[in-house]
Amino acid sequence: MTGDSWGRWLVAGALALVTGACGGASSEPTDTATARATYDGPVVRPTAVPGADRRVVSSRPVTVTDDGSGAQLCFSDVLWGGGLPDPLVCRDASVAGWDWDRDGGEFTEEKGVRMGTYRLVGTFDGSTFAVEEATQSEVEPEPFEVEIPCPTPDGGWQVLDRSRVTQDDFLRATSTAQGLDDFAAVSVSSPEGEPGPRDPANTVVSVSVAGDPGVAEAAVREVWSGMLCVTEVERTEKEMLALQRTTLDLPGFVESGAGDPSNRLLVTVFHDDGRIQQWVDREFGEGVVVVDSVLRPVG
Repeated sequence: MTGDSWGRWLVAGALALVTGACGGASSEPTDTATARATYDGPVVRPTAVPGADRRVVSSRPVTVTDDGSGAQLCFSDVLWGGGLPDPLVCRDASVAGWDWDRDGGEFTEEKGVRMGTYRLVGTFDGSTFAVEEATQSEVEPEPFEVEIPCPTPDGGWQVLDRSRVTQDDFLRATSTAQGLDDFAAVSVSSPEGEPGPRDPANTVVSVSVAGDPGVAEAAVREVWSGMLCVTEVERTEKEMLALQRTTLDLPGFVESGAGDPSNRLLVTVFHDDGRIQQWVDREFGEGVVVVDSVLRPVG
């Protein structure tokens, strides 16, 4: 880790983000719980992306590409880390009713491929998105706060020994945590939950293990006297990685990763009307895997 790494929020040893895809009524999406409730049928492993029985809206910007053979939709998050589709034409779904003069707004053209990023409203049958509205706006990522899974100690977070809170000590602490047999994850933040503090003495190291937190705390304390939170969770990092691998072929898979200290796997798909969430709940237990649908019913 370089000194510049302190400028970013760190999750050391947490699941790496895995990506799979290239990329009237109010047009606000409903919440995920409402989307889950739209399906009422047998619980079986889905083999195709479910269609939507009502109008849907993209809950985040999506990319439309066109190499002259017709508009195609890319569901990957190109604005916040997905990057440009590779190849440039992303064929997650066909787009019906698209007119670059009418709908295109600001778009780019590279190697003969037009592409733009939009928030779409329309209908989706599982393979084709029929556009009714396409809008563009300056979208800023929501401020990210790190949830420290321990309550604030009486008197606030304290450094026990300032002679052992250097960046090298921090690296030893995270390395020690990752070497534990029952290691689950480790993240860092300021005591206020702000991402990536530069000063190790103002850093809370949060470690989760699927075992005795007292044993883990004693091991980390041998090399780190800064602020420390150790909690117990159900699944180790290895178990979460194995779980992640079982979700990579879910229909419409976009990306997956561990995004919070609750020891859940977060999986993003093109569209889920509830049947994917119901299947993973039955397969792995309720709340173990949380399915996020890019397309959601219009509220």
